[in-house]
Amino acid sequence: MNPRLSQMIAPGLALSMLFVVASCGSSPSEVVAIEVDNSIAIETTTGSTSTAETQSTFAETTTTIATPDPSAPTAPITLDPPVETPATQAPVTQSPPTPAPATSPPAPSDPVGLRIEPEHDGGYNRDLFADWYDADRNGCNTRKEVLIAESLDPVKIGSKCAISGGRWFSIYDNVETTDASKFDIDHMVPLSEAWDSGAWNWNADQRKYFANDLDQPFFLIAVSASSNRSKSDRDPAEWMPPNASYHCEYVRIWIEIKRAWDLSVDQAEHDYLARKLASC
Repeated sequence: MNPRLSQMIAPGLALSMLFVVASCGSSPSEVVAIEVDNSIAIETTTGSTSTAETQSTFAETTTTIATPDPSAPTAPITLDPPVETPATQAPVTQSPPTPAPATSPPAPSDPVGLRIEPEHDGGYNRDLFADWYDADRNGCNTRKEVLIAESLDPVKIGSKCAISGGRWFSIYDNVETTDASKFDIDHMVPLSEAWDSGAWNWNADQRKYFANDLDQPFFLIAVSASSNRSKSDRDPAEWMPPNASYHCEYVRIWIEIKRAWDLSVDQAEHDYLARKLASC
């Protein structure tokens, strides 16, 4: 190969195709080097005349591989910090709380549930509690109101609330009558018992309302005069109705009245009520 041609082909250039043409006979030799992909120098030698020219290749783009200069300073390489992609956390699905199993409230340790105190000593007087009176001003006092309400048959009400035509039954002793005069209106908790259990500390209006309490139908009850007087002012530990089938109801009503009026019980009374409730 011609030394000039070898020098003109720069090292490191990739050649896709090289053509060498040599003429025969008397014509001077001619060497042509053609690189199809890159631009290279083409030398044509005719006799003693040499012409160097650069011919563009058919390719539209030229790729040059530069050899780095080891004496040139090297620019620092700056690396961008890695971009952290936030982790996508799967939604946490919380299970609904498991409700605690329903349980019945514990039974109270004291089935009576009333304050236990010694009875107040002395001071009771019936006059401290008002007698029957007409609370609603309809002409009928408390006694008449109870007789009208508890009559087993409709009653006729005459002048000044005179009552006729009724029929009554005494739950204490299973006695029935059509004569209202033979029946008393009993304070289920006697006035004297109420006094000893806390009414001694009430004012006059409170004692008046207790003696005429019509808010509940069982606070006052129509019973035979004989059973009411047999009971007198005694509590359940001292007296119970002759009708044994009424005992459970009797102690429940007794407790309900004392609870409604915040009255206490003495120890013997409490113990009897507790035993009775346990057997009901």
